[in-house]
Parts: sequence; C-alpha cells; structure tokens
Amino acid sequence: MHRHPRNSKIQSNTPRFLKPNYQERNWIRTIPDNYPDILRAPAVSYRPERDDPRIKANRYVAFARPYRGNQGLLIIGNEFRPVIIDESQSDTPNILPMRLDRETLQDTWIFAITLFHTEGLLQIEDCVVAAGEQIRSSKNFKDRFALVQKFSDHIWFNDERFQLNWKIQVASMVPLNSIQEAIQILSGGNICLMPDLPSFRLLKVTHMAAPKPIITTGPSDFKCIPVIGKPDLYDLVTSEGTTLGRAAIQTLSISQALQLKRATGEPLRVMAEWNEDFESYVVTSVL
Repeated sequence: MHRHPRNSKIQSNTPRFLKPNYQERNWIRTIPDNYPDILRAPAVSYRPERDDPRIKANRYVAFARPYRGNQGLLIIGNEFRPVIIDESQSDTPNILPMRLDRETLQDTWIFAITLFHTEGLLQIEDCVVAAGEQIRSSKNFKDRFALVQKFSDHIWFNDERFQLNWKIQVASMVPLNSIQEAIQILSGGNICLMPDLPSFRLLKVTHMAAPKPIITTGPSDFKCIPVIGKPDLYDLVTSEGTTLGRAAIQTLSISQALQLKRATGEPLRVMAEWNEDFESYVVTSVL
C-alpha cells in the first residue's frame, strides 16, 4: 500500500527515538550503581516562606522551561549510543543518535534534561557526571554549567536530521535578582531557580504563564500559525502580531476546517476565547 505523499512527509519529520540493543540495555542497568547521584531528586517546588531567605542569602540563576515537559537524563558513554531516560517512563530507555567527537569524549557523561515531546525539543540544563566523575553533589553549578558549555562547544555537533528531528538546546541562564524580575524576563513558561551551591536543590516556580489579553466580550478574532513539522498544532497570534501560545483545537470539525484552509495557502483566521479550565485559548470557529 502506498502512503499519501503528505502523510509520509509528516511522518518523516516527526521526532522519534530508537530502541536500545542488548548490550546497551545491560550497560544502562549499571548506571545507577556506578553513579548514584542520578537518583537524587533533581528539583523541589518553590515555597516563598522556605526559599525566599535562602535565595536572598545565596547565589541563584534562573532559566525557562517554555512548555510542559518531563524531566530526564541524557547518558553518553564512550562505546554506546546516547541514551535518553524520561523520568515519567524511567523503565523504558531510548536511544537518540547524536554527532559526537568520540576522541574528545572521555568515559561517561550524564546531563539533566527536560523533554518537550509535543514540541520535539530536548533542553540540557545541568551536568551530573563529567568524564566518569559525579559532580552534581560536589561542584558548584557555575563549574557544572561550564562543562555543559564545553560539551556543547567541543563534543556535540548539532544535526537535527541525524538526531531524528529532535531539536536540542542548552538552557539559557540569567542572573536572579528577584523572583518577579525572573518571571518578567522568562515570561511564557515555567521558570526554574538553580542554586550555585550543590547542597541546595533546584526550585521549580510553576504556573507562570505569559500575561494574556483580557477578553470581556466572548470570542475574538485571531490568526493561527502552523507549527512546522506538527500537522495539527498552531500558535495563536493577535492582529498586532503578539503570540499568545498554543491554540487549543477541541473538535474534529475545526481541525479539518483548519487543515483544508491550510492546504489553500489562505491565512488561518479564527475566533478564539480564553478557557480557564484548559488554561489556554480555545478555537471556537474558523473564519
């Protein structure tokens, strides 16, 4: 049976993983015993009464997790392909091909990451093990992040096609002077506060969505912008060009209407309104 050309193209652009072979599975099983630092809970939720005095007295940096994702690990060994552990499915390791300088790479490296499956994005946020040495519990974050940058600059070579269409990025860190300042700088997603001292935990500040326009008269006129490589995902944009985030498509009829209009090349004008239950804009009709 021949696939429709459009469907084949969409499938070929969809990020995916490979399954580990027998030798890789055996190696993965040894990682927790060899590097128990990975079993340490990576983050705790921010609580002002507990954390504000600590934040004022110590050095922190902030970074964004721009979408809803899962924490995990990127494990790289000299003789094996890179392994991805999604902590929501920790018993199901996956393989992600990456172009690496194997001559520069020494021993085992393990990075703390966040996986954004819907967006096909992997974000590297911290270094747990470098060249076979556990460092998350012993080195300051400034030194650990320098090793993340070393890996990005000298060991890994970004090749999205080779990475099976996964985008990989290093988290961008900004100095933290106050929680509110960090929220303003990193609007549009949740933020994380990383302490420099290894004895403190990463703090997650949740529910920090970008400010949304107030709609008082029901549905309003917007434009949908297709997300590249995603057949039924759209960003919602105002007439002034402000992106409001993902548009929620809740019915099959609206999905089909958008796909038909997308095929014609016409602008995708829609009516949408804010839905508190979904915490997003829901498309109510296609214009």
